[in-house]
Amino acid sequence: MNTWTPMNVLMIDDHVMFLQGMKNLLSVLVPELRVETAGDMSNAVKLVELAEFDLVLLDWHLADCNGEESIRRLRDAGCLARIVVLSGDTNATMIRNTVDLGAAGFIPKKYSSEMMVAALEQVLAGRIFLPLETLNAPPPPPAEDRPANDPRLTGLTARQMDVYRAAARGLPNKLIARQLNIAESTVKAHLTAVYTALGVRNRTEAAYQASREGVRID
Repeated sequence: MNTWTPMNVLMIDDHVMFLQGMKNLLSVLVPELRVETAGDMSNAVKLVELAEFDLVLLDWHLADCNGEESIRRLRDAGCLARIVVLSGDTNATMIRNTVDLGAAGFIPKKYSSEMMVAALEQVLAGRIFLPLETLNAPPPPPAEDRPANDPRLTGLTARQMDVYRAAARGLPNKLIARQLNIAESTVKAHLTAVYTALGVRNRTEAAYQASREGVRID
């Protein structure tokens, strides 16, 4: 049984009915969530400038902004939240592109209510959710079957782990450096150590690995 951590969630979608439906679903899943909504990127930027959010659920195809620009504008406004993309498009190349750009998950809008709930539960639990057909892998094992600490990461320093968690949330190196008060070159060095320990080449591969294995990133 999940024990949810109170968090602030921002949902950005220009489809009013979908936005309200998602808000209702989240309120049923976790009544303690504090949820704000925005119908366009201009209002979303104003909200992230006024308050801190833990999670952003972002429609990839807003009327006033494409997905790549949306992520950039949110980060430029100082948003440190995990950004999870929702879209009716489920092209594997496009999904990988969202992760390349810093998304910490992707949920297809075509999902049934049951599948949407399962995906949201993963996201709210601090994990990276990506569609199984994209991962080409079986579902991650139940939480009780996963090791509490990844043995591959035991040799990393506390600061390297801080950098890893920030990168897994989708933060660019510049924001990680600012948040941790270290040089951007130090961030790159720490990430190199993390990727070596995990046996991956970059943050996109690390995100896919975390999704396959059900790793918490918060």
